[in-house]
Amino acid sequence: MEQLISVIIGVLIASILSMGYLHISENLKIRSEVLLEVVGFCDEIYYHLQNFHSFKNSEYTDRDLDLTIEDYQCLSRELTVLLTSTKVYKKMAIAFGEKEELGLFLELSNQLHQVASILHRATPSAGINEGQQVNQLFKEKIDPLRHKLIRDLMKRAKVTGILPDIYKCQMPTFYKITSYFIKPKT
Repeated sequence: MEQLISVIIGVLIASILSMGYLHISENLKIRSEVLLEVVGFCDEIYYHLQNFHSFKNSEYTDRDLDLTIEDYQCLSRELTVLLTSTKVYKKMAIAFGEKEELGLFLELSNQLHQVASILHRATPSAGINEGQQVNQLFKEKIDPLRHKLIRDLMKRAKVTGILPDIYKCQMPTFYKITSYFIKPKT
């Protein structure tokens, strides 16, 4: 009888551990895929904005155009689609939750929208000033935001980033009880 109880307890413990392992590994997979999608999304917008910017610069400085007008129009349409898409945002919200990283992504999107609108409104007479303004936005806001977002997502796409979320979301009662004993970092 004791052996039967030991076997049942062992099976229960093994089942719980294997379910926990599967849950964590599935979260790792999902978060890694979303992280790569966010990086790809940012890279694609960067590429489009860079080409858009170089087209405007060459157009206003009477240099040879690297892109044809048709390519420019296609690039403009693709950029508009990328900037108005909410697919990556929604995937991020599902995979990582509505945390600080989602706010960083929204701020980055707003800054990229701002650059695109500056480039769309660019005129030959103000081309140099607008080019400097775009470069300044990238240097001071967009690049630091992008690096922080990716760094934070990478931290949360590891086991050490997933375990606190599981602990907090899957075991809320236990989290509330134990959070009274944990001193906040100062």
